[in-house]
Amino acid sequence: MNKKELLNILSQVTPGTELREGIYNILDAGLGALIVVGVGEDILKIIDGGFKIDCEYTPERIYELAKMDGAIIIDETVNMIYYANVHLQPSVEYTTSESGTRHRTAQRVAKQTNNLVIAISERKKSVSLYKGDMRYRLRDTSDVMAEASQALKTLERYRYVLDKSLGNLTILELDDLVTMYEVTSVLQRFEMVKRIMKELDNYVIELGTEGRLINLQLEELIQGVQEEKYYFLKDYCNSDDLEIGNIIGELEKLSDSELLELERLSFILGYGKTYSALDNRVSPKGYRVLDKISKLTKKDIEKLISIYGDLSTIQVTPMDELVEIKGISKFKVKAIQSGLMRLKLTVELEK
Repeated sequence: MNKKELLNILSQVTPGTELREGIYNILDAGLGALIVVGVGEDILKIIDGGFKIDCEYTPERIYELAKMDGAIIIDETVNMIYYANVHLQPSVEYTTSESGTRHRTAQRVAKQTNNLVIAISERKKSVSLYKGDMRYRLRDTSDVMAEASQALKTLERYRYVLDKSLGNLTILELDDLVTMYEVTSVLQRFEMVKRIMKELDNYVIELGTEGRLINLQLEELIQGVQEEKYYFLKDYCNSDDLEIGNIIGELEKLSDSELLELERLSFILGYGKTYSALDNRVSPKGYRVLDKISKLTKKDIEKLISIYGDLSTIQVTPMDELVEIKGISKFKVKAIQSGLMRLKLTVELEK
């Protein structure tokens, strides 16, 4: 089971959901329980005894039903409780690594039916989730919150470093002094920020309603990052055959240690893979910098880059020549010149 499927399962039992509230009630009362989410032919074949309930699900009702020893069967949408106090008889052909009777049954049922099965231990006060071959122990919210807060601080530091690197890159771009070393260093930082963002997204899902503050802080920290990265990749993609989506896909495949190898990043962008290639000068096309000039539309930027190829050429092109381009008025040309000067001055003052 991949991480996305696990997060989908966790989203069903996050704080704030009716199912999680029912689990809290059972744990607070010092009870144990075995809950199967979803009912179908596979489940009906392995249940024996118990009671057919067919009542609306509420956290209070599932708590009351957990006072009986048997399993509880609810529907996938957690709207109905179908059976209570049933005995589950999964096939012994499905192996289990668990020791307790309840958890052994839960793991076998999950493997046999592919249903989500929740085992609550009254002795350990723990909650285990099973589905197919997946086993996950639900963590205490306070532990998840502590990890999320630490990840948020890490993201804050990495975002600061990324912004500093981008400021330095902007100055080099305007002076046409960029090398592949600066490009790959910035790309590395973009990817590191993205990985921490993904980790925090997972925490937010697991925290449910209790992760709202973390989510607000996350959204504030990552504001503008995705768009800036997109234009950065457009600037330094070295081949018309390379799609931005493919570059992003290749970056995601890198392990954390591989991400530290700048020559790998150079290769992904379509440049040389040797370490010496990092000293090569490169010129940005200009998407990222020109996007910061509010008077220019995306259509204007595409037109300028398609004609002149890169930022350095656009900068040295006389005003009289630029105004001859259809749609590029004298007003916009002045905005380009003053905008680039202002951008350089602002970045230098922020350093």
